[in-house]
Amino acid sequence: MRVLLTGAGGFIGSRLLARLRAAGVATRAVSRRPGAALRLADESRVATLTPETDFAALLDGADAVIHLADGFNAWEHLPPAALHDEAEGRLVTTRRLAAAAARRGVRVIYLSTIKAMCGAQAAHVLTEASPARPQSLYGLLKLRAERAIAEAAETHGSRAVILRFPIVFGRGVGGNMQRLFRLAAAPLPLPLAGIDNRRSLISAASLITAVEVIVCQPQGPGGVFLVHDGAMSTPAMFSHVRRALGRPPLLFAVPRGVWRLAGRLPVAGAMAQRLAGDLALDDGRLRAAYGWRPAAPLEEALADWARGGFTGQPL
Repeated sequence: MRVLLTGAGGFIGSRLLARLRAAGVATRAVSRRPGAALRLADESRVATLTPETDFAALLDGADAVIHLADGFNAWEHLPPAALHDEAEGRLVTTRRLAAAAARRGVRVIYLSTIKAMCGAQAAHVLTEASPARPQSLYGLLKLRAERAIAEAAETHGSRAVILRFPIVFGRGVGGNMQRLFRLAAAPLPLPLAGIDNRRSLISAASLITAVEVIVCQPQGPGGVFLVHDGAMSTPAMFSHVRRALGRPPLLFAVPRGVWRLAGRLPVAGAMAQRLAGDLALDDGRLRAAYGWRPAAPLEEALADWARGGFTGQPL
């Protein structure tokens, strides 16, 4: 089996390259920048994907393409109405890659995000059938890319697998999870004890194994799949991380109205929603279709991540 991997030099892509190599999958890696990770690929190219890219040449001989390099994360904090020409151009690039793959019968595996469905919180447990209401330009672009990929596959009789997942944790990850990690690691009392919520998480290792099992089952079904390690409350997550670091939880409670008010603030609202709101997934469809299971139990993966963040040891 030969797989084209775009975004191979990124946080997920570089780790996925190593995993696919270990599984005996031949890879053609594409990255915007050169790097040590590309040496793991059977073939590698340093290139920025654009609407003018020769996708036929990139896809030559490939059985599947794993698309990580859509570039949409640059607009994570903008509202959907902020759509502009550069964002549209990147969407066109993904659309043309999907069309080229579908015409050649190459299966597309696209890493999307749960933000294609919602914002920082969701009132009900999300399934693949839940309505998609993205609250950011990033989420809107991901949703439009999903639909373009699915349409191309349907038009040409090929298959596409789209993975939606929640916040990713693991050594080296940045963004919102790194900010939460720093907060959890700080030896300060935090007003989290009264929060009763459920938030889904996924480790980088589990996300990579999900992609691996899909790649290695070429006859598996297509469509949209949710994936996560499990869900826990914010107090449980912070307590678990702090105990892994050998510290007491140091959590206290404040009235629930404080969190509701904080969630409406223009700057701190999104963080308050991540801390106090619900965002839980049901990934039973993926587990039934592909037999996937998390790389490790959520509690164990969180503890390894917490300790690795200070010791420098990988997950």
